[in-house]
Amino acid sequence: MLRAKYNNLIIYCLLFTCIYFVFFQHLGSFHILNWDESMFAVNACEMINNHNFIGLFYKNLPDLFNSKPPMQVWLQVFFIKIIGYNELAIRLPSAIASICSALLLFSFVKKRYSLLYALCVFFVFITSFGVATFHTGRTGDADALLSFLTLCYITSFYRWLFEDKKNSLFYFFIFLSLAFLTKSFASLLFLPGLIICVFFFKNVVYLLKSKWFYVGFMLFLSISLGYLYLRNIYNPGYINILTSNDLGRYTSALDSHKESFDFYINLLFEKRFAWLILLLPGLLFMGFKRTIRDKCIFLFILFITYFFIISCSVSKVYWYDLPLYPILSIFSGYVLYILILKFNPHQKPVLNIAILCSIFLLPLFFAFRNSSKNEISTGDKKLEILSE
Repeated sequence: MLRAKYNNLIIYCLLFTCIYFVFFQHLGSFHILNWDESMFAVNACEMINNHNFIGLFYKNLPDLFNSKPPMQVWLQVFFIKIIGYNELAIRLPSAIASICSALLLFSFVKKRYSLLYALCVFFVFITSFGVATFHTGRTGDADALLSFLTLCYITSFYRWLFEDKKNSLFYFFIFLSLAFLTKSFASLLFLPGLIICVFFFKNVVYLLKSKWFYVGFMLFLSISLGYLYLRNIYNPGYINILTSNDLGRYTSALDSHKESFDFYINLLFEKRFAWLILLLPGLLFMGFKRTIRDKCIFLFILFITYFFIISCSVSKVYWYDLPLYPILSIFSGYVLYILILKFNPHQKPVLNIAILCSIFLLPLFFAFRNSSKNEISTGDKKLEILSE
């Protein structure tokens, strides 16, 4: 028992060390970036000054440009109160949300499958360039927080669907409500996939008979609609602006973000997810294994519906695919897990460590280096210069 606790301590020390160098290293050492990050930073400072925690403001006037709900801003205000007005306070909510996503993935997979598989998923996730970069895990935007909360409600739904934990349905709606308070309609993009899963696994009657469904659904409606109503009082015209910004981008190009249908798949292949080549093998390996086939189908439905929805949108930006990275990591990490089992069928710990190091040492080096350099792309540098 003592040895097991000692081993767990070593493992978590390793995980937190890697987390530090990927997400925390030099986090506050570069300037607040134009557009989204600076927008949130200004909103947070205004909220501290005017003590209005419902509406967002810019120069003491209602801010209808940033139509997102204030969950991210609330967290930024919290950290500003603790450590002051600085870049670190603005970025900590995103960094912590990304860390929580990584640890949630690790603990979820470890509890249901194995430590080795959990380690593979964890390291695939944190070494993915799209997870720990600008607009995601290392800047003060809302997407990392949204990704964490969507992962929370997906895992809660999983527990209800496959493990018969009835009250998990209530937690699903809690996390869905928090996700809505983070990025409004973007929080709902996994819902079509979840609804398909309910029908596919023939759980419609079971869902409709659950008291937690009605309690949770009413909670979600109260929080989401209640916030919209209050925000519209403080910022008249807010609901029209929100629907125009969030739903309008699906049919028209906003802020010159018009891209082709294959925009996201090209980004994944080019740079944002280096493990993408393992996605299809992982999907096949999991699908052929009878004991986890249903879980594979569940994740695949969520992935394909979300990916199709964001790909059909006329307006596209590269960080909208962030909520897919946990699913990508689960599929890709499974291939590495199977390969390690083949090379080390007797699961000798020393050999497992050696194989994991051989696989992830170089990706971790590049992930640590990217965080250390903190360099924005040449194109973004030009845009920042032009916008001054």
